[in-house]
Amino acid sequence: MATAAAAMAARARREVEKLFFDNDAFSPDRAVEFDPRAPIQRRYLDQLIAEGVVHEVEPGRYWFDLPAYKEMQRQRLIWTLRVLGAAAVVVVVILAVQAFMRLH
Repeated sequence: MATAAAAMAARARREVEKLFFDNDAFSPDRAVEFDPRAPIQRRYLDQLIAEGVVHEVEPGRYWFDLPAYKEMQRQRLIWTLRVLGAAAVVVVVILAVQAFMRLH
């Protein structure tokens, strides 16, 4: 069930982003109309607005701030690498403790 939800979220993200990329809507004068057809698209749009990636120029017309999007992606990558680094440290500590316990 969780896998299906993740797939639906990924699809919604692709569809929302595709709208902006397909229409070259990267500035206020290139804003496009968008009325999300699914609640999951609305949530993603709201998330992008909250993160400063999408801007509404008038009700229902939006544009996509590409530099802000790239910065958001960079920040997410950094966070992911930190989590993976912390997980690696935990694994190394566990393995070291197990090795120490076998020696004594």
